[in-house]
Amino acid sequence: MKQKMYWKNGFYDVPIDGAIEITEKYWKELLDGQSAGLIIVKDEKGYPILNGYEPTLLEFKAQKIVELQAYDSSESVNSFSIGNVSGWLNKSTRVGLMNSISIERESGRSETTIWLDDAKLVLPIEKAIDMLQQIELYALACYNTTQGHINAINQLETKEEIEAYNFKTGYPGKLSFFG
Repeated sequence: MKQKMYWKNGFYDVPIDGAIEITEKYWKELLDGQSAGLIIVKDEKGYPILNGYEPTLLEFKAQKIVELQAYDSSESVNSFSIGNVSGWLNKSTRVGLMNSISIERESGRSETTIWLDDAKLVLPIEKAIDMLQQIELYALACYNTTQGHINAINQLETKEEIEAYNFKTGYPGKLSFFG
């Protein structure tokens, strides 16, 4: 015996007042569509149909900001080179290096070692300090650019404006040092 399916804001296998009868095959189609990311909505007669989900304006903005933050964290922004070696030093590493190199300078050393990924770079202390200061200023400029983009995205008023917004502009040129 075929089981009857009823729908009213969900699926039930017993008649409920105001529910619409659907076939088990259609019920499975609805569930499969829902599993694929579609949503179940009512048509004008109250019959359940599959529909693509349309994000809200706030969700569009949030997604654009997630994309921006991924870009901000990528090598497209977080990268510099010393000679033919490229890499990045995060904030805590930069601060730690600056402290360590200052101690080396105070103890009378003239050179320091900086590791950029797996590359060992031996540099004059004054040059290393200058580089770290430039990298810090670069990172600050990138941060300010990213925050400016977040602010601009939050001011946009349509989904089309959000989709068209190019957050890859305005970042400073990458730093390049000679070893």
